[in-house]
Amino acid sequence: MINCLYSAQQEENIYIRRQAGTWQNSGLINSDQLTAIQNYTDSDVRQTNVFFRIIFFLFTCLFIGAVLGLFIWMTGIRKPIPVSFIFIIASVISYIAAEHTINKYRFYRHGIEEALALTAVVLLCFGCGIFLDEIILTGRQTGIAVALLCACCALWIYLRFGFLYAAFIGVCALCTLPFLFSLGRLEERLALLGILCVVLLSNIIFDKPESDDFRKERNIILQACLLAAIYMTANVEIMGAIEMFMKNTGGHYRLSNLSYPPQIYWSLYMLTFLIPATGIYRGIKSRKRLILNTSLILACITMGTNKSYLGMTRYAWDPAILGTALVIISMAINIWLNHGENKQRNGFTAENILKPESHGIGLADIAAAVTPLATNIEVQQQDKYFDGGTSGGGGSSRNY
Repeated sequence: MINCLYSAQQEENIYIRRQAGTWQNSGLINSDQLTAIQNYTDSDVRQTNVFFRIIFFLFTCLFIGAVLGLFIWMTGIRKPIPVSFIFIIASVISYIAAEHTINKYRFYRHGIEEALALTAVVLLCFGCGIFLDEIILTGRQTGIAVALLCACCALWIYLRFGFLYAAFIGVCALCTLPFLFSLGRLEERLALLGILCVVLLSNIIFDKPESDDFRKERNIILQACLLAAIYMTANVEIMGAIEMFMKNTGGHYRLSNLSYPPQIYWSLYMLTFLIPATGIYRGIKSRKRLILNTSLILACITMGTNKSYLGMTRYAWDPAILGTALVIISMAINIWLNHGENKQRNGFTAENILKPESHGIGLADIAAAVTPLATNIEVQQQDKYFDGGTSGGGGSSRNY
């Protein structure tokens, strides 16, 4: 098992603090309770806001690129093999620096350690790709090897650093594999569909109920994105429908069935209904709102591409009819929920219980960033009343 550089308690405390901000904005807790929660959930890491995180990330990438380019220019190295070794060595140095900044300076999503870690992956893939292409493999074989290497490195970065986007990079690298072989359109689509399904099932299997809340949140985001990717792969008419709407053309449109065998075509057509239905069922059963919302969007897309599959005539008023039907269904569900006891049925309600947390950059954030004294403020350590809990701040197993 790969040990993350951040402890589970640190990740959980950061998650609780973020949730506490949402609770305070929603009026569930007051400012004194929010302060108490923040004092008892000190994560002992250094964070910054989104603006400076992006700035630090870009500046670090520019610095690494400038130093590497200057070194190659000063040494006069131009041959592919020595350049590949320089890239590999630079990737090792960059990765070591990424872990060093976290261990010594306790950076957490600070931009600097993120740029160092991702740059290490990019440099390693480029270096190995150049070396393999020059010495051993052909161009296509090199592409396959680099894609697998990128996927493995991205998985390592995700497990070691906890960067969620690293998992998406790894999935994207795996998804390039079907296009690197000499496959037909049908084989490419089926292979891509298989890869995405295996990744999604693996994530669901490892998504255990007793997992920490921050891990559950990441898994929900991954599952929702993978579900959408599987649907987009299965729906062979979606690109044609988008092109038709962009060009404002109507009439008959069903071109994709000419490229696939009938049994495959209609099987994919059935999947466009089964995937959203399965996602809606799982989202309702497991109370995973993101998966439910994603599945509802996919169901709307299915309604929009249904005529393309069936080869029916399209009219300009089709979107208006679909929108009206969706509004009527939404109003009916809203009325049904509001007429239940306490305006809820089976734990579901149409009331806005939690307001979305604000991720904007305020003047206070900028002032704290530019004030030297603000970075030296120490919070007095107290007994951590949250130790031992797994409810994410709900208090079911914590002593407060």
